Amino acid sequence: MELSVIIPTHNQAERLRLVLCSLRRQTLAARHFEVLVVDDGSTDDTAAVAAAMEMANLRVLSLWPNQGRNRARNRGAAEARGELLVFLDGDALPAPDLLQCYLEASRRHGPRAVFCGFQRCLPDLEYLQDPQTGAVVGDEVPSVLYDYLSVQSEALRITEEMVAAGFAAIHARSCEGGYPFPESKRRQDQVFTLLARQPESAVGWLGFIPHNGAVPRALFAASGGFDEQIPFSEGWELAYRLQHGYGAHIQPLAGAVSYHLYHYHPFEDPQEAGKEAQRRYDAIEYMVAKHGDERIRLLYCWFASLWPDPFVPAEAVVEDLQHFDRLYRQLSASQWQEYQIVFQYHPAQLLSQLPTEEVIHVN
Repeated sequence: MELSVIIPTHNQAERLRLVLCSLRRQTLAARHFEVLVVDDGSTDDTAAVAAAMEMANLRVLSLWPNQGRNRARNRGAAEARGELLVFLDGDALPAPDLLQCYLEASRRHGPRAVFCGFQRCLPDLEYLQDPQTGAVVGDEVPSVLYDYLSVQSEALRITEEMVAAGFAAIHARSCEGGYPFPESKRRQDQVFTLLARQPESAVGWLGFIPHNGAVPRALFAASGGFDEQIPFSEGWELAYRLQHGYGAHIQPLAGAVSYHLYHYHPFEDPQEAGKEAQRRYDAIEYMVAKHGDERIRLLYCWFASLWPDPFVPAEAVVEDLQHFDRLYRQLSASQWQEYQIVFQYHPAQLLSQLPTEEVIHVN
């Protein structure tokens, strides 16, 4: 057994069906991999969907009640037999050759390579409860949009038949990035550019997102797996430990493509958007406290280049990940003091006085 595909899922039955359909149709022979679906307290038809799949290499693990995606991933990893753990989500549709790509890359790069897959998104599925039938979600959709979607549902559908024999049409409808926003594409572009130009970058860990990524099982086990307490950005935290504590190198893999079977998110609701931002900020502070690495707070200034932040002055904005890498590796004492002021007065935090170091340097 060379690969174990681990899929945590919670109430994603309609999209999970398509994900499993694509895994059943991989170019890589089924004898090389297993699929572990971790049903994390679902109350929909997830169990029935998985049971109906004719896949000898599929196992379903159950958690009850819902315990969170990090614990679900760790449960899957504990049961896995493959040498490489491939992490997907229940709405991450793998390209037909995704597993072939991961296997070949693993053989090529060795047992300390952590892989960053390439994400694309299918935005026209946002308001479809079931991509196969075209059934529209209810409460979130204004009546005019509901009528439009009902008329156009045939053109918007993605079916098992398309996954099996018409994947080119699915690809043509997708856009780059995990979400249908320019910020998502820019983030991914910056990751791949940084790691192409600086393969040994000290901040390569910012490339790993377990929506589509892979870690050698032995390395994952040695690190203790996903931190089950971090509120957000769990892939970054794991990759940080793997890179800085276990000698892993972060490897971008443009050929390992997944397609986000997009669904409704309340991003246009200011209150919900604020909660989302706060979760990002809480994750930064969690990582700083856990690892004793205050340079992680430079993420505030990088985020400001993706999502405008009036509390980060223009002079402090980190323009891209190459800029982030330079600052992270070496800051003078005066530069660090200036960034400290930004961190101290950013309204997302309640920080005590930060210590000042003469020079911050990472080899």
